[in-house]
Amino acid sequence: MLWGWLHGMPEAQPKGNTFVNSQRQQNSTKGYITVIEGYPRLPVEQKKISPSGPNDIEGLTDSELDRLHIATITAFPKSTEKRVISFGLYGNDSKYTIGAIRNAELAPLYFPGWIARFYVDSSVPPDVLKRLKELEAEIIMMQTTGNDLIAGMFWRFLVADDASIDRFIVRDTDSRLNARDRLAVEEWINSGLPIHSIRDSVWHCHPLNGGMWGGTHGAIQNIGAQMASWSAKSAYGEDMDFLNTDVWPLVENKQMSHDAYCCKQFPNAHSFPSKRYLSYQHVGQVFNHLDEPVQKHIDDIRSKVIDEKCRRHVDWIYG
Repeated sequence: MLWGWLHGMPEAQPKGNTFVNSQRQQNSTKGYITVIEGYPRLPVEQKKISPSGPNDIEGLTDSELDRLHIATITAFPKSTEKRVISFGLYGNDSKYTIGAIRNAELAPLYFPGWIARFYVDSSVPPDVLKRLKELEAEIIMMQTTGNDLIAGMFWRFLVADDASIDRFIVRDTDSRLNARDRLAVEEWINSGLPIHSIRDSVWHCHPLNGGMWGGTHGAIQNIGAQMASWSAKSAYGEDMDFLNTDVWPLVENKQMSHDAYCCKQFPNAHSFPSKRYLSYQHVGQVFNHLDEPVQKHIDDIRSKVIDEKCRRHVDWIYG
């Protein structure tokens, strides 16, 4: 598997670092988070590949390419907008708690100037909340009444109702922010359109995916009221059903998307501005409680050459 890790750029390090102690049980949290040096870590394959590979870029390793992208991101025009990356977090499953911390660490690297915001409840372990605050994330404490915790997946959408925010994106805690994501978001910003959708896997062929969309202030009116009237908030996947049933019809004609697999199915779909890494990293990629990417999702991407219409360049066969 072409996946390893290289310690990241010291000059871009956010405050403090964490890692997963794989010897502990998955749902353990007390003492689970340990401070070490060298995070965030940038993706890098185990050995450098020659440029003859179909998904290579001039022989660059993933880490080398990532550093080039970070330099591009750093040079983006500074904005006076208040920009927020919105996450939902509940419970003590380390797949999500560790993921939340990872994303809080990665936000300053890939999304400088953006605020990582977490909508949480009292079920999140105190040491996790403490670490997120140390990383300068915003914590919004939600009041719950004992409903099924899956309803927490809706909380992150409340960012659309926040009048103090100019622009937001919604992301999953079990995924990781990355350069491919940020470069696509910048194209959306430059488009002037109020809504953005991302589809970067064979599993993403829906109008809106729960943790892969964004908007500007006022683009969606009263989403909180719409969620309150949605009857089935406690079933798995209902957050995405809500988006595609109630929200998509309102935004379909004022959105743009970046789409690697289903660009022919949806309006105003664009190819990604960056070529996929050798590790087949993708936006919305799922990681487990050991901070490892799910291999099946990588295999799914490797097994399917994408349609030429969905490529920025003809030789970018995996997008």
